[in-house]
Amino acid sequence: MIKLQLETTDDVTSTINKIKSLKDLNIELVIPKGSILFENSLNLKLIQHEADKMEKSVEYYTEDEIGNNLILGQNGKEISSFGQAEPENEIETPVENKKKLSLPKINLPRIPSVVPNFPKIRKGPILIALGVLLFVGSFIVYGSRTPVVTAKISVRAQPLTRSVTITVKAGSATDVKAKILKGSTLSTTIDNTMDAATTGSKIIGEKASGKVTIYNYTSSKVTLDKNTKVTYKGRSTDLVYTLDDSVTIDAATVTFIPSESSVTTPSSANVDITATDIGDSYNISDGKTLEVKGYDKDHVVGKTKGDITGGKSETVKIVTADDRTNLSSSLLADTKTKAETEIRNKLATNQKLIAGSIETKISKETFSKNVGDQADKISLTQSAVAGGLLYFDNDLNRFLDEYVKDLIPNNYVLSSQNREVNVEVLGKSTNSVLSSTVADIQVTLKTFVVPDIKEEDVKKQLIGKNPTEAEKILGSIKNINTYEFKLSPTIPFFRRVPNDMNRIHLTITKD
Repeated sequence: MIKLQLETTDDVTSTINKIKSLKDLNIELVIPKGSILFENSLNLKLIQHEADKMEKSVEYYTEDEIGNNLILGQNGKEISSFGQAEPENEIETPVENKKKLSLPKINLPRIPSVVPNFPKIRKGPILIALGVLLFVGSFIVYGSRTPVVTAKISVRAQPLTRSVTITVKAGSATDVKAKILKGSTLSTTIDNTMDAATTGSKIIGEKASGKVTIYNYTSSKVTLDKNTKVTYKGRSTDLVYTLDDSVTIDAATVTFIPSESSVTTPSSANVDITATDIGDSYNISDGKTLEVKGYDKDHVVGKTKGDITGGKSETVKIVTADDRTNLSSSLLADTKTKAETEIRNKLATNQKLIAGSIETKISKETFSKNVGDQADKISLTQSAVAGGLLYFDNDLNRFLDEYVKDLIPNNYVLSSQNREVNVEVLGKSTNSVLSSTVADIQVTLKTFVVPDIKEEDVKKQLIGKNPTEAEKILGSIKNINTYEFKLSPTIPFFRRVPNDMNRIHLTITKD
């Protein structure tokens, strides 16, 4: 006995051919796990049938559990010929976990007699005939529903590259001759808020105040008006105060003493004063001399009556015009970014936004502070409307197909594969425009033209053809380089392209 080792891909036809090529009459058929022969029990029966015709004895060995179930059959009985029961034989006892088995015997069910008084007939031949019919029917169904065709056509492709400047206009129809592409404006409304620190500063505080006594050394009455300035001559700077009210000081009194010179006694009057500026530097003590504007201090002079107090100052932040302007600019930049994000999120799958086309206009601004207000920070709420220009991918592709149609040779079409479309926005210049309603773009198409082969038509021609006829049809197609054709699995009597086009897999590729 000779051992024949099969591959997992060996089907019925290849197995029968291998058995036929052997001179030995006793063959041990070793079938590996996962063999395609175990996909249908008819496969083993076909092999057994053909081996019987060659008058060769075949024993089976496998470690595949499904295969053993197919081989063993009911009650461990064998079948030595296709569709015909043989006397029962014992199954060979496994040695070292190996199983050498023969095909199981078919045990057809008995046909019950439903009419009790029919004359007895011989059931054996009828059961055999039914078994044969059942097998043939299963074989026909399997053969008609299983084959699948895989075909591949390689065609001659010619490169095609063209570049064109196109104007995208919102609200316009596509016009290939005028090189205008239909566009649309996508808009959104943005409400945005931002804070910023103020940069201005000023000194605030209180003015010092108190009382002063004005002395009149002249022989005439002196009247000082309200807001008359009196000055304290300090070491570093002069401190100026003003009278809170008008005041009249009588003339001085002159007393003559015999044998002595006269003695002048000045008249005086008290009046409130207030510093002309804020700050604690205006706080001065009692008895300080103050010069009166317009008078020599030997004639009219003032002295503080008690301390002059209450002066104080501090530096605080205030809002400047630049603070508001800069905040508005910064917030607008942030608003533009958010507007572009919102517009892009609104885009449909086949819509393309033209870069740089988004325009944002402020509709309302509300500041929390006015110029000059004391504040450490200022807040701005801004409302804006933004819009960007877009086009549809499908519209651009149809434009390009129309634009290059006169460049396509007869019996060729544009390839749907390896198509590359590059779009460059030309921007705003003396020769191009860019806005939310109109923009110039440079479009470059890189593609191929391929023979006009309609896949459905080729499939219809292949239906029902044998492999030779199918290959002849594929080879007769114009402008192709190579073709491949495969019908699998190979089943005797069913070597034809199936009628079901879903089982015809055709691929068209370019070289």
